[in-house]
Amino acid sequence: MTGVQTAAGAIEAGIVLSAVGGRVSAMAAHAGVRLPVRTHPLHAFVTDDYAQGFGPIFASTELSCYVSQTERGQMLIGAEFDSQPSYSRQSSFAALRSYSYKMTRLLPFLRDLRILRTWAGICDISADFSPIMGATGVDGFVITTGWGTWGFKAIPAGGEGMAELIATGRPPALIAPFSLDRFRLDHVLADQGSAGTR
Repeated sequence: MTGVQTAAGAIEAGIVLSAVGGRVSAMAAHAGVRLPVRTHPLHAFVTDDYAQGFGPIFASTELSCYVSQTERGQMLIGAEFDSQPSYSRQSSFAALRSYSYKMTRLLPFLRDLRILRTWAGICDISADFSPIMGATGVDGFVITTGWGTWGFKAIPAGGEGMAELIATGRPPALIAPFSLDRFRLDHVLADQGSAGTR
């Protein structure tokens, strides 16, 4: 039998796909799968209003930070994930200070704005900064994880690839290089530039 055990009882399934984001290591451990993944906080904050018309997203790859304007006129500021692994979803003062310093160096007018809200999410980063998609070595259990900060851009294609894997039992060419086996076989994808703000 393949399935999952929930608080409401067992749910049978032909295949179980784990796509739980920041809690993937703990979830995979229930199936006896160890993943080459670390979980890191990703912080962001918004300021009070600024004159409308700031334009598109402004990002610096050298400083690993970005700013954009919301429809309300608030400035949304964020940066790469926190270097210290953690499941914490609390924004740290150190992260806020760092992001603020970087952005005000690039856009000095931001110094006059106040921080209104902060938040942090958690994201999974694989050992080679690329996603892990496919079989886990446990029959009926497949995984998609390690998307880091760029899954929202690539997951539509990744989702189609995972759907094809589930339907046919074979990984399509698009996702085959991202298998979990690549770590065991020492075929890691040395492409840190692909992992969003990393």
